Amino acid sequence: MGTIDQFLTRDELHLSLKLKLFVIKQICELSSVKFDTFCEIFSNRNVVGPRTILEKRQDQQNLILPTPLFVCEDEFKRISDILAYSNDIEHLRQLITNCTTNQTSSYCFLVWFIHYYSRFYTTNNTSIDEKWIRLFTHELNQHICKCFDVIGSKLLISLCQNFSHTSYFRLQPNMDIKEVHQRLVVLNVAVYILSCKSLNYITYVGSLLFDDNRQMPNNYTERLQSSICLPGLLSSDIAITKMLYVRNQVKERLDRNEIYPDAKFVYKCSDACPYMFHFEGCGRPYELNKCPMCKTDIGATEYNKPIIRIPPQLQMPIEVGFQFIADYVKKYDEKDRLGYHNITDAEESNVGEKSEHLNRSISFRFMHMLTHATLLILHELELLTNSTLPSRDYFRNHFEKDYVLIGQQCGDIENCHVWLFRLINHMLDETFLLKGILNKNQKVIELEKLIEERLIFAHINSVPTEINEYKRSFAEYTQKQSERSRLEYFVDELFENEPKYPLLKFFNLTNIYATNPIEKFRTKLQAIPYSEKLYPITTFLMNRLETYENIQYLYPIVTFTNYLIHKFNHRLKRNDAAVQTIEYYLTNGPDCETTSKLYKSFLDAWYELNLKEVRYDCQTAKLEHVQEKENFAKNTMIAVVLLNASKDATSILLAACLITIGKLQNEVVNYFHNTLSTDLSGRRRQEHIVPVQSIRREHLFEINADEISQQLVTDSFMINYEYGKSRDIIYDYDEIELVLRNKISNLPMIDTEKLQYLNYQFELYGENSSLITDVRTRLKQEPLEPTERKKLIGLIQGMDNDDIVNFLGSLDYVFTYLRDIDIDLNIEMPTIQTFVEKNIRWQSCLSDYVRRKAPFSTIYLKSIIDLYELLEEYVFDQVLRNFVKKAWCEESFPVVERTQIVERFISMTFGKQEIAASLRNIDSWIGILKRVMIRVLSNVNVDTEVPLQYYLERKDLWTGNVTDADIITFDLDDTILLYHTFVILRGLEKKRKPSPTDIDVEQEQNNQKKELKSVETSTAKGTPWMTSKGKNPSTQVKVIQISGAKAKKRIA
Repeated sequence: MGTIDQFLTRDELHLSLKLKLFVIKQICELSSVKFDTFCEIFSNRNVVGPRTILEKRQDQQNLILPTPLFVCEDEFKRISDILAYSNDIEHLRQLITNCTTNQTSSYCFLVWFIHYYSRFYTTNNTSIDEKWIRLFTHELNQHICKCFDVIGSKLLISLCQNFSHTSYFRLQPNMDIKEVHQRLVVLNVAVYILSCKSLNYITYVGSLLFDDNRQMPNNYTERLQSSICLPGLLSSDIAITKMLYVRNQVKERLDRNEIYPDAKFVYKCSDACPYMFHFEGCGRPYELNKCPMCKTDIGATEYNKPIIRIPPQLQMPIEVGFQFIADYVKKYDEKDRLGYHNITDAEESNVGEKSEHLNRSISFRFMHMLTHATLLILHELELLTNSTLPSRDYFRNHFEKDYVLIGQQCGDIENCHVWLFRLINHMLDETFLLKGILNKNQKVIELEKLIEERLIFAHINSVPTEINEYKRSFAEYTQKQSERSRLEYFVDELFENEPKYPLLKFFNLTNIYATNPIEKFRTKLQAIPYSEKLYPITTFLMNRLETYENIQYLYPIVTFTNYLIHKFNHRLKRNDAAVQTIEYYLTNGPDCETTSKLYKSFLDAWYELNLKEVRYDCQTAKLEHVQEKENFAKNTMIAVVLLNASKDATSILLAACLITIGKLQNEVVNYFHNTLSTDLSGRRRQEHIVPVQSIRREHLFEINADEISQQLVTDSFMINYEYGKSRDIIYDYDEIELVLRNKISNLPMIDTEKLQYLNYQFELYGENSSLITDVRTRLKQEPLEPTERKKLIGLIQGMDNDDIVNFLGSLDYVFTYLRDIDIDLNIEMPTIQTFVEKNIRWQSCLSDYVRRKAPFSTIYLKSIIDLYELLEEYVFDQVLRNFVKKAWCEESFPVVERTQIVERFISMTFGKQEIAASLRNIDSWIGILKRVMIRVLSNVNVDTEVPLQYYLERKDLWTGNVTDADIITFDLDDTILLYHTFVILRGLEKKRKPSPTDIDVEQEQNNQKKELKSVETSTAKGTPWMTSKGKNPSTQVKVIQISGAKAKKRIA
């Protein structure tokens, strides 16, 4: 401040004055303060320079007033001179008489009294001048009532006496300037409509206040409610509102290819009820609701099963549904909707609202404001007393909300009143004086379309310039004389003075450094007529920019989850994942540094996601930030970030995120090709598909507000450097459209249908049950040689339990490659080791018994499943047998009951005479029951109250010598359930005759009490599979499953 003070107190050379003015302009602009505020700030500071040039008047406030400066400026000046300086009553009578037949004179006359009324705000301690009140109530009363009717007389008297003390329009010198602007806009609307009485015919707008004979009605409420169709009102018909919403939403989703081919329908409640609806997500029915019109159930009883009822719910192909909507709306528009028919809270008004026949929402908002300003002034003049219409406060709230929304839409909230003054001024043009009464809905549509096309569109392209031109004209008209006033005009760049401020045009202000250009860009784009057709891609992306910003965060999330799959696949038990936090794995293990780097990128991206919910098929999970970012690892279990196929809410979240974000990119790509017709057949898109878990950075559509802003600054806009117009930014919409098209044109579609999930150890059920079947199909299996089996059993008995578990998990991992890789057996039958070396890139986390330790690693692939089953039985006997749930153990069943269960099982299986030869051996049944225990019952989510027969029918649980024909030779009854498995197993083990080669289970359990190690110990022997740095951007996530079909019970 001291530096500025020193600069402003230097010599008074013209160059110095010019630089001082430039500094003042930039301080005001960059600080977003008005010149009045700037003066107040410096008047209270201990500085010399500013105070010497910014002397503030104590009795005046600046105010821009509604003034006819563009259509009838000369007439206004003439009338102003008469009213300001003439005291001749006859002269005034003649003026009013002229106003009776001349709209411009009438409008100018009324506007002058708005100027007169404004002094109650601009000048302190202003007293009421009784002169005009006396004239309007006595000498000139008849002339005033003839020219403006009683309503005009009331308004003029109210303006002269500053309305009543309780009136909305009562001005006070200490009022907020925005409140004054709002009142001036209402009054400007009122005097414009009043001026329409001076025409020799009634106009659409004039009919809001006058009847066919241009006279006041006896009862405004009755006339408005029974004879006038008010403009600027949306339909009050719930069916129409919902139809238009359904059509717009479905059309957008079709353009983005979101709806499945078999779900391209819209729905109607019934033949008798016109309420229409659609389903989000894939488009298939999935939820039950109530029709708000007839209160009947609508929707679906369960996933993809529409409700069946009488009268029936109607399912209509989209094209048929759209045609029905078009016909219904057309028929509806032919009906006349009289009066104020749609009562809604002002807070429900929003920027996007508009009538169906209008192109831009700002056009609707202007008409909505016009109607509510009219009704507000009628309330204030007490012409709606004992009315069935809403209260004065209702109309005031609606008008003020309209004023705010128009300010947002025109891009200048502070000066939008100036723009509105100019629009109303232009409405004096004959173009807008449509002859007739607004008693038909079609006339309302005609008026609204005319206002949009000839008024709004004509003045929306350069709002800052329009505002500046009005300010300049107003300043020239007022010709204020004080030094401060003249300085204000120079600060606002309204005037130039080359002798006093030389070269001022080269020192014009700019606000580009204090304004994010994307906000102005969005506002101006929304205001461009038919922008959806001119700039379809830009408009589409700007409308959903916050949503599509999430696409850029997909890569770090995928990178981290892929890493965890390779690190833990088949080597981490579900129970461990559910209790161990992420923080533990960030600080333990040989690869914790890599884990930490990838986690940091993941965390930054995870916390930057702004999605409220994500979808997995028709199930929905919410993303809620309930903890600080730095506490996420400490308070979140590792299971939350493991991509697992289980259908509980926690497991769904991560998969739903990948699918939802991947589909966001597909929406963009589909919209681009469908809108621009660059790939009508879809062939190009089908040839360029990348699995979601194989994406690289260059595959993603990385877009955000900062990137758009940078593009605007670099290549796509320029400041209008004409003096007085530098607030107006000129955007190159074509360049932005071209840049966005180029970015999207080469993007791939993302395949979100097939995900590679992490498999928890010992869980080869459900989605993973086909692994062994697939391996058997691709590679014919043979049992191990008896001598080799005996040798392997001996070696297994000497192995550490944890090594065996890791070995088994590594074989699971090998199976995932065997199922997809073709092997030419004519060349050579590979061993496990040679297959791993050739086909598996990331081997560091695999067991050494798979990679290099003979004789296990040298076993041929043709015997890999027999080896796997041998290890499974040993792992169960030595490890998992000790952790069987108590409820499944023999002690939980009465002796009689468990004996009956075992005997019944035997009689229906290997004790049955018709049983297949391969199933007559008790060892076959002991083996499969162990596999059921380890593959099925190790899963914490499995339903144990299902018949055991369901699992014994699964071929992948049997050894390779058992065929489908063998399996159908037994059939357990439904009373033997899955949780009986261990009781039956123990019963069979007791009945089996011991053989010299059998492993004595009980003795081994007593001799080898080996502690099972954690997954960290299992993976500690490996080295990290990934060393590259994860990149890219950023509250503990609370998962709530809120909707969707119930998960189906799948056994095989």
